[in-house]
Amino acid sequence: MIKLLKNFLNENTKLTKKHHEVNKSFKEIISFFNIITSTILEEDMMILFMDSEMIIRSVFLYEGKGLKVLENKTLNIDDKLIEEKVFIKTYKGNSIYCYISKEFTEKYNNCKYRFAIISLKSDNRKYKKFIEKINYSILNLLTYDNEKYSSYENLLMYLDAIDDGISACDSNGILRYINESACKIIGAKKEEMINKKLDLLTNNAILSQVIKTGKTYMDFEYFLEYNKKTFHLMNSAYPVYAKNKNIIGGIDIFRRIKRSMKVASDLAGYEAVYRFENFIGKSKVFNDSKELAKKFARNDKNILILGESGTGKELFAQAIHNYSHRSNGPFVAINCASFPKDLFDSELFGYDEGAFTGARKGGKLGKFELASGGTLFLDEIGEMPIHLQAKLLRVLETKSISRIGSNKKIDVNIRIIAATNRNLEKMVNNNNFRGDLYYRLKVLYLILPPLVKRGKDIIELTNYFIDKYSKDSDRKVKGMDKEAEKLLLSYDWPGNIRELENIIALSLFICDGEYINKEHLVKAGLKDKNKYSTETINPSKKLSDINRELIIKTLEKTKGNKKRAAEILGVSRNTIYRTLKKNNS
Repeated sequence: MIKLLKNFLNENTKLTKKHHEVNKSFKEIISFFNIITSTILEEDMMILFMDSEMIIRSVFLYEGKGLKVLENKTLNIDDKLIEEKVFIKTYKGNSIYCYISKEFTEKYNNCKYRFAIISLKSDNRKYKKFIEKINYSILNLLTYDNEKYSSYENLLMYLDAIDDGISACDSNGILRYINESACKIIGAKKEEMINKKLDLLTNNAILSQVIKTGKTYMDFEYFLEYNKKTFHLMNSAYPVYAKNKNIIGGIDIFRRIKRSMKVASDLAGYEAVYRFENFIGKSKVFNDSKELAKKFARNDKNILILGESGTGKELFAQAIHNYSHRSNGPFVAINCASFPKDLFDSELFGYDEGAFTGARKGGKLGKFELASGGTLFLDEIGEMPIHLQAKLLRVLETKSISRIGSNKKIDVNIRIIAATNRNLEKMVNNNNFRGDLYYRLKVLYLILPPLVKRGKDIIELTNYFIDKYSKDSDRKVKGMDKEAEKLLLSYDWPGNIRELENIIALSLFICDGEYINKEHLVKAGLKDKNKYSTETINPSKKLSDINRELIIKTLEKTKGNKKRAAEILGVSRNTIYRTLKKNNS
């Protein structure tokens, strides 16, 4: 039946030379018209939407499908068209009934329109009611006052301004709305999408599942296939219910997976906060390292940072990331010495749902995926298990990974910055580290100077720490005296900047005056080469006894305030309780 009507329509339309520009409000009326007709259409009918010159703008078929008709096609029926009258035309032995609506005017642009119902059945009363229903609905739309129409326009602009993609369908799976961001994400045009069956646009439409099952899907990975391309998205999809609790459609909100990964890494604490301008120190050896790091940052090659513990390797990694073209991407850090070997694979590569007993529902993103588009910092790379070194090498060569429990390749765009305080070259010679990986990582390498070689940077750093910790306490310490400075400059600093910070934090708390002196530093644990204070900690004591003495001294100063003592010592209150209980204090 539909085929017969389509052939009739094709043979009874002609091309007019007159150009007819379709304005924005007209397109919106067609979109609204499509929604109305989806509840009226029957298997034996077609509905035409035309302008006042009978140029057909859209054709609507059974199941709510809209046919795009060529511009400037005009309906060509021999009989003179009279409003609201039924005309009959014989075609291939069938009677074709044509019901023409009266002309109506769009309020704000003064454009005139009409529509027609073409059917194989004659039912004047029925179709007259259909025409009345369509006319009434459209006139209601067109008689909105300026304020309401303006609000509708603003709403569309608000939705287009959102960076997330938004699309909505009706209960038949016809796409009724899609915003500009959604079109940009998948590289489509609105006119290619609107009023199309979702299952014809993609073979894995999540909204089709939503309207079938009535289930809500929140924050899940989604691979959308459109126009022979696959888009990796983070999606949430929701059914939409009418007041009678029947599903009338669905809506989904999605974004590129990379953007979600950036948010996830930031929330997990993987954020690069340090920049080169935050660094303290003017010594030549330190400035040379900083300038070299800046040059490396402008390159996208892998970087290996070498240096003793406490020299600021992660701070340099963050600064390099922020100085590079990847600064808007994620910065993900992982300490290779802190993870159990059996968890390392899943942490780096992630896993799919059901990959192993206890696997999280929906699977889990690995650090490689989280860092895609940005930087992955592998601290203590020398502690990485040997079997994972081979996998890391593979990732560096192929720029792709596979999750545990999956054979699917996922492309990752990352720059690796690795760091270690170990002698990797010696480890390679002893077969404890893969030589091929070592040279892959050591494309660019940076050696950070130990604190003892930075000269007066020690005093500059000390003043910074005094200012930092004074703000968090009621102490009014202004600085150090000359003897204290001499002691700081003569010390070897095996723990580097981290040790200096701890010494100053504790000295500041011990100090009762305006200046930290040598005795305060010695009491805080700094060794004087010329004289050892009787109040310093006896190195022959057990570590548990040393911890206990430090806690007790700190509690005396804080008048028993365990929370404040924990902050000063850089430990949790549970550690204080546990240490004191163990020693029956």
